[in-house]
Amino acid sequence: MPPAQDARVRPFLVRPGARYRCFGDGLCCTDIHILGPLSKSEARRVAKVDPEGLSYDDGPKNPPVLRVATDGGCHFLQPDRRCGIHATHGPMQKPDFCRRFPIGLVATPQGGRITTEHRCPCRTLGERPLLDEDNVLDSLVDQRGKPKPDRRVKKLKLTKKTTATFEEWRAIEAQLLSRLASGEDPRDALGSRGFPELKKSDWPTELDAIVAECIDGSAFGFAALWFVEHARKRLNPEHRVRVPHRPWAAAFDRAQAREGAPREERDVLSDWLADEIWSLRWTDDRTFDVARLELATRFVIAREVTRTLKREHGCRPDRAAAESLMVVELMGESQYWTDIVAKMKS
Repeated sequence: MPPAQDARVRPFLVRPGARYRCFGDGLCCTDIHILGPLSKSEARRVAKVDPEGLSYDDGPKNPPVLRVATDGGCHFLQPDRRCGIHATHGPMQKPDFCRRFPIGLVATPQGGRITTEHRCPCRTLGERPLLDEDNVLDSLVDQRGKPKPDRRVKKLKLTKKTTATFEEWRAIEAQLLSRLASGEDPRDALGSRGFPELKKSDWPTELDAIVAECIDGSAFGFAALWFVEHARKRLNPEHRVRVPHRPWAAAFDRAQAREGAPREERDVLSDWLADEIWSLRWTDDRTFDVARLELATRFVIAREVTRTLKREHGCRPDRAAAESLMVVELMGESQYWTDIVAKMKS
């Protein structure tokens, strides 16, 4: 087998069909996300703008985060939903995680894959032009203007015992993305119905643990409840879903108000799965056989959330699917979910 090629960030690569532009819907600047932690240099930049914008929620010895106002929005979020730091000092003055979200960059032997996260209504709903590297360049570079990758991938673990070169993976990936694009049931494409058996645990126990730790009145806490309630519904069809509050609804109202033909629910969900695969985030801590299981599980939960939003709230299908992706992607990025995935039996 030839040696693996070095991972590189040029040329920039965009997944065909990916659409995004920031319209300032404002969801990313709220307590739906963790606004930190900040590095020392980021904290210094923020403090120059307003020292009151920093918070030391975990004690002064730990890295600071951006302060969240009583309405759940970032201290620097202006009434017009623009960032106060960006508006007065430019994008490079903001913390890296603010400037980059929802854009990412993965260095591969083929080039730098531009990735997007879907817990942002600017990505999933309303009119969105095709993703253009020129429009996200500020999100891809560091303070010196050099492209900054989130991860470097040269070869991948398919199972505990099987490793593939990047070229071998590309063939597998191309077939999978083609199947998703064709409209095939994602569970069939992934080869899993979701909710696999867990090692030394079970799903009710793990879901109860999430609820015990996440009821805090934050937008993230409500999203966690949506996730858990619909996971329980999938595991037990007799479960009566107790529909929590949706503090993020206004951001999706703004996204829906943009012109653009409504999308098919299936297209919204499959687009997300395609980006999950394209981003190679799963290579950080799991093999692909486990990644298939967890993606199928979150897809099933997203579909359950979508059904509730259509039935109980009258949401149009693409709006319901977009909100459901915010819920399942947010939980997927949490340590709670990472711990569950580590227990999945492949």
